[in-house]
Amino acid sequence: MSASRPEKSALGIVAGGGQLPSIVAEAAVAEGRPVFIVGIKGWSDAAITEFPHAWVRYGALGKTIELLKQAGCRDLVMIGPLDRPTLFNFRPDMTVLRSLVRVLGLLRRGDDGLLSGTVRYFEETHGFHIRPAEEVAAELVAPAGSLTVIKPSLADETDIQLAIEVVRERGAKDLGQGAVIAGGQILDVEDNTGTDEMLNRVARLPGRPGKSGVLVKLPKPGQERRIDLPTLGLTTVENAAAAGLAGIAYEASGALIANIEGVGRRADELGLFVVGLPAGTGDGGA
Repeated sequence: MSASRPEKSALGIVAGGGQLPSIVAEAAVAEGRPVFIVGIKGWSDAAITEFPHAWVRYGALGKTIELLKQAGCRDLVMIGPLDRPTLFNFRPDMTVLRSLVRVLGLLRRGDDGLLSGTVRYFEETHGFHIRPAEEVAAELVAPAGSLTVIKPSLADETDIQLAIEVVRERGAKDLGQGAVIAGGQILDVEDNTGTDEMLNRVARLPGRPGKSGVLVKLPKPGQERRIDLPTLGLTTVENAAAAGLAGIAYEASGALIANIEGVGRRADELGLFVVGLPAGTGDGGA
């Protein structure tokens, strides 16, 4: 009589917005691993309800940890966008309040400092192991090279190089992961409102000529890469087109893309290029 194979523990997923949490869950289940998702009210997509899940309010850290432990989770993936906590959108529970000094210290940091501190809290205080989303769902890893038939022009390549410099400089100060450059001019840079809002601002700029300019998204130098890698999707492509841009560039293996083939196809339909820069570009490796 052969020994039965030990059952895999559930993968915990702390879900922000968008479809990435569900993609990660689907990939885990396809590999025979159960999942348990903690959704954040007002943020997480309803698609998470297709999997074992529970809902918490933004700031209910103690309840989140309790639910994950009850589900037997040791490995966690944190995936999907969330607004930075503010006095207006964050309602801390007693777990947060008991660690108020530590929490206030985290909130004084930039985004990567906040996220790195959150990772340490989950791992060092509660014994979880934070896993990168791409370890579970390899299909999310942004590839090198072009996703589109359309290729960047020489002028686009020049704008890409300038955008790389801008994003690296700002990223080193923990200030954002993206910038839009056109004709050698900075049109906008990403802040804590995110990429889509940056593109919406560019779309509202007066006197924009035809198709010109590029969006470049890169990880911050030395950032915690298990969470908060730059993400791209169909919405990014459509917003870039609405902003009148010529294309998008990202770091290969330094971004997550939902539906890679669909993104390339939609970009070609809208007349944009999408290209993966060499791995390490965000850290100055290219």
